[in-house]
Amino acid sequence: MTRVIGLTGGIATGKSTVSEYLTSVGYEIIDADKITHQVQSKGSKGLEAIAAFFGKDIIKEDGELNRQKLGSIVFNDKAKLIELTRIIDPFIRSEVIRRINESKNDVVILDAPTLFENGYHFMCDNIISVVCDFDEQEKRLMERDSLSKEEADARIKSQWPLKIKAELSTYVIDSNGSIMQTRNQVVKLFNNID
Repeated sequence: MTRVIGLTGGIATGKSTVSEYLTSVGYEIIDADKITHQVQSKGSKGLEAIAAFFGKDIIKEDGELNRQKLGSIVFNDKAKLIELTRIIDPFIRSEVIRRINESKNDVVILDAPTLFENGYHFMCDNIISVVCDFDEQEKRLMERDSLSKEEADARIKSQWPLKIKAELSTYVIDSNGSIMQTRNQVVKLFNNID
């Protein structure tokens, strides 16, 4: 049976850096963000369900989801974010379960920023949280996504606090340092859990 290691952390905490490194050394990654984009793609049932609730103007002229518009709605209204999650999560969960069940590897990494928030931690044998200081997280997010401080803060606050994720996790990686320092923590950790 395939062992599932959950990989989580807040937005812009370095989780993708860890995930990319694990991919480079041969681990199979099930990326919940990529699955989310897939199940919300042009012509998908997920996109139809989103448009049914949020309105057709959430879809761009080319038929793709207007992620920026949807983000500005849901990251400023917690009730709408909860509704979006309720709508789209069954599509994501189904695909995650399918990929775990079809894996031929001994270990898969379930990379999900909202692992705890959406109950995916129940699928995991171990959980790793990638954390950094709030100021560092905010700075990274503003730079990466060209967001204002207020927009970045709203997105960060839409997820569980990193402290809670860390407390609920089996292992914690501190990504405040350099990429090499973060990578060294990952190597050491996987030498012990693999």
